[in-house]
Amino acid sequence: MPRFTAAHALTQARQHPLIPVFYHAQEDYARRVLAACHAAGVRLFEFTNRGPQAPEIFERLQRFVEAEFPDLLLGAGTIFTAEEAGRFIEAGADFIIQPVCSPDVAAVCRSYDLAWLPGAQTLNEVYEAHRLGATLVKVFPSAYLTPEYLRILRGPLPQVPLMVTGGIQPTVESLEEWKAAGATCVGLDARLLDTDEPARLTAQVRELLAALQPAM
Repeated sequence: MPRFTAAHALTQARQHPLIPVFYHAQEDYARRVLAACHAAGVRLFEFTNRGPQAPEIFERLQRFVEAEFPDLLLGAGTIFTAEEAGRFIEAGADFIIQPVCSPDVAAVCRSYDLAWLPGAQTLNEVYEAHRLGATLVKVFPSAYLTPEYLRILRGPLPQVPLMVTGGIQPTVESLEEWKAAGATCVGLDARLLDTDEPARLTAQVRELLAALQPAM
């Protein structure tokens, strides 16, 4: 059984609303990035299914997370099929992220009460994803849709949790703009972050996360 429910994942996304989106074929490097992001306050981390060894690397990273950072949710991204979703859930995925919206993947996630974050662009697509049970709807690629688009989308869908991701610049100004437009959380491409030096990465992510966190 999964470690966390969909409701818990949503709560964590609201409280810690920056989600690094990351893939690397070297497990040791991936571990360093994970650790540095966790130290900054990240509690949801997406490892994308982008390489031939991604499932095997993910499974080992999940064991690492469970041993060292048990409060961190490690999710699998770039999932297209129910078979892929099942494979990563068996490997321990705490949530599933898609660039598209697949009803069969939705059904798999619902059967485990696992957070499902499908991709969507239009009002109709976002509504359909929400109707199918999305924990968060991934508005993708957000950078090309703009914060103003998100603000307009928010008008008829004020209660739908929305994650923006795809080409968003890692600056305080950019994240504050997305937050003001109505983003529940932001997925940030880790390739845009300073991932070469753990201490600098932690400082950078901590600053960006602070720009998104709800006022106390």
